[in-house]
Amino acid sequence: MDMCCRDNCNSSTPKSKDEINVDYSKHGIEGVNPGDKVIPSAYCWPAELVSPRVAYEAYEEEVPVIDMAGLNDQVAGGVVASDIEVVKTRIAAEMAMAAETWGVFNIVNHGVPVELLQRLKTEADMFFNLPMATKKELFIDKDATTGVVLRGYGFKVERNSAAKCSWSEGLFVTNDASFLQDCASKIHSQDCERKAFVATVLEYETALRKCTMQVLHLLAQGLGVDPEHFDRYSDEGSEIIQRWNYYPPCPEPDKTLGLLQHTDASLVTALELGDVGGFQVQRGGKWVAVRPQKNGFAILIGDMLEVMTRGKFYSVPHRAVVNKSKPRLSIGTFLAPNRTMDIISPPDLPTPAEQPDTRPEYRPFTFAEYVIHKFSKQPGRAFVRYSMQQKGASTLVA
Repeated sequence: MDMCCRDNCNSSTPKSKDEINVDYSKHGIEGVNPGDKVIPSAYCWPAELVSPRVAYEAYEEEVPVIDMAGLNDQVAGGVVASDIEVVKTRIAAEMAMAAETWGVFNIVNHGVPVELLQRLKTEADMFFNLPMATKKELFIDKDATTGVVLRGYGFKVERNSAAKCSWSEGLFVTNDASFLQDCASKIHSQDCERKAFVATVLEYETALRKCTMQVLHLLAQGLGVDPEHFDRYSDEGSEIIQRWNYYPPCPEPDKTLGLLQHTDASLVTALELGDVGGFQVQRGGKWVAVRPQKNGFAILIGDMLEVMTRGKFYSVPHRAVVNKSKPRLSIGTFLAPNRTMDIISPPDLPTPAEQPDTRPEYRPFTFAEYVIHKFSKQPGRAFVRYSMQQKGASTLVA
């Protein structure tokens, strides 16, 4: 890794800052000046979409934390070969249980180098601190046919009856060479820095593909199915998409959201939460604040894995809340299946011993078909939960 220009590059996001010092316009928050105590109506969400309100660091219930040490050479003294299968069996069972009962779990000692993670976070931090005019040069690029976001910078205006703006900004990052070069040129002035940016993004993509595939294999083992079924969706044609998110402090955090509740279209998502709370998942009809794990990832079950497991694993609704004093940076990595292959369940998926017909059965469909459907919902939906009609049906329903 060429570090020729990095010795003097430091993260510019403050560790903690009162909202009166925030330059909101730099982060796409319009109509708010430093020192303002009231937010514009465009960011004020209806109470039914914000409630029930859970504070950003109100950790009343702990999401499962799964330690992958022993699988990734992270235990002092190592683990003898004869114990590896025992470790795998234990971790696979823990992941499968969490995927079924929570739809989310944290992983630590996952094998992704901490130094690489910090490098990527520094790049993301530098990007979000660019002038707004510069960031807008990378404005969101959409597919002309489907209108689905492919890559680029933008804000989130939710498709609901309120049509409100989220208190956040974000950048979709793919491995497209020209796009990465364009990003690098916006952030860095020196050629060696630009090369380092591209190398970091691609290195992180490779590391996260390996990590998420390892998680998928362990989930398959815990489910009792052949992991090769998932491999066929993650070979050539599959996608790794990064989403960098920045949430500025907010004068009235109880009235808005960083991101509205939703589920992910992916197989699985690996979310680096940063050091500040704000990520929440829905469980048992209430919202649960997820405690960030140092150098860890929150693993979310995506819609595609819920379909493949016929509802055994749960694609968890989640949202982002904001706070008055602390900015938050998070990095989500989505493992998406090959767009052209039919999404089907593993042929060896165990059938419940009791009430074997209670799980939904879906007709085959492609990820491309699903994405068009999910992202073309009409206003009025608080969040998208996609479902298929029973096997044999000819139409998709939401």
